[in-house]
Amino acid sequence: MNKIGISAKGRKMIEALRISQNPETLAAEGMSPDLQQALLEVGFLEKHEATRPPQDLFDTFSGWRSQKGMLIDPVRIGSFDQAIRAQVGPADRVIDVGTGSGILAMCAARAGAEKVYALEITQMADWAERLAATNGQSAVQVVRGDAALFDAGAPVDLIMGEFAGLWLLEEWRHYAAFVQVRDRWLKPGGRVIPRASGLFLSAVDSRRLSYERGWGFFDAPVQGFDFSDVLISGAYRPARYILTAEPKDLVCTHEIARFDFLNGTERDYLFTTEARFDYPVAGMFHGFVGHFTLDLAPGLTITTGTDGRETCWHQSYFPMPAMAVPAGGAVMARLRSFLTPDTQVLKFGITVAGPGQDLDHEAEHVFSLE
Repeated sequence: MNKIGISAKGRKMIEALRISQNPETLAAEGMSPDLQQALLEVGFLEKHEATRPPQDLFDTFSGWRSQKGMLIDPVRIGSFDQAIRAQVGPADRVIDVGTGSGILAMCAARAGAEKVYALEITQMADWAERLAATNGQSAVQVVRGDAALFDAGAPVDLIMGEFAGLWLLEEWRHYAAFVQVRDRWLKPGGRVIPRASGLFLSAVDSRRLSYERGWGFFDAPVQGFDFSDVLISGAYRPARYILTAEPKDLVCTHEIARFDFLNGTERDYLFTTEARFDYPVAGMFHGFVGHFTLDLAPGLTITTGTDGRETCWHQSYFPMPAMAVPAGGAVMARLRSFLTPDTQVLKFGITVAGPGQDLDHEAEHVFSLE
C-alpha cells in the first residue's frame, strides 16, 4: 500500500494557516469554501478573532520552555515587579493582558491590588490559576479566552501587558488586544505598564556576523570553488537572527520609532522612516543590529541593547550585502514595517544606499518578523 504524505501544495496551505486568514485568502491558496466548511465541521479549522497570535507563537507560549526563558531573566521580571510596586495601590483593580504563567498578576496582587484580572488565551491559564492559588494570591482571577472579548464590568486603575516581542514589533497582535482592553476599561487618568518604547537600529561592521549569518559565506570560495552565483541569482536570502551582538561591532545607532502605549495603537507599528548612519572612520557595513527600550514607570526604563544587561530578548541582526564605507561616509537607510496585503504577516523592509548611491534606485530587502 502506498503511503500518504503532505504535498508541496499542502505545505503551502498549512503555512498560510499559520496565521489566521480571511476565507477569501484561503480560497486563493486553493482551499475552496466547501473544503473550508468541511474542515471547520470536523474541527481541523476553527474561527479566530483578529488578535489571535500565529499558531506557532500560540504553541510556544503554551509551554514551560518559553515561560522559563522569560522567568529566568532577572532584568525583565525584576524591572516589571519594580514598576508594579511603584504604581499599584491597595484599592486598585488591575488587568494583566496575556498573563502567561501569571507572574505579573501575582506581583500586582502582592503589591496590594484589590483585584487582578489575569487574561490568557493559551492553556497556560490553567497553570496561572494553579500558581496563584498555591501562592495564596486570592486577588488574582484568571480569565480564559481572547483578551479583546473581556468584560471587566467597570473601569480599572491599571492595565499591563508584556507584549514586547524579540524586537518589539512581532507581538503586534498582543498589543492590539492590549489596546482594545485599554480603550474599553481603563478609567480616565488610569495607568499602563509599559508606558512607552523606543525602537533602535545600529549599523554593524562584523565580518564574523556576515560570514555566519549573512551573505559573507558565499563571498569566498568553498573548498576552492566559486559559489558567487548563489548571491548573483538572489537564491540566498538571509533571515533576521536573534543573537548577542558585540558592542565593538556597532558603528552608529539611531532611534527609528517611538511608541506611546497609553494613547497609541498597534497601527503605530506600521511606519516608514529614513536614517543616516555615519562612519567616523573607514569600515564595512554588514547590516543592522536592532534593540528596543521599555519605559515601565517614571524613572524606570530598561534596554535590550548592548549597553545594558543581557536580557531574554537579546538583539536582532538584519544581514545586508557587504559595503565598504570611507571615513566620513555614511549609509542611508529607508526603513518600513508593513503588513502583507494578502496574509497580513508583519514584515520589515530595509533599503540602503552607500556613498554615491541613491535610495530610490536600490533594492529593498524584506524580513519577516512573525
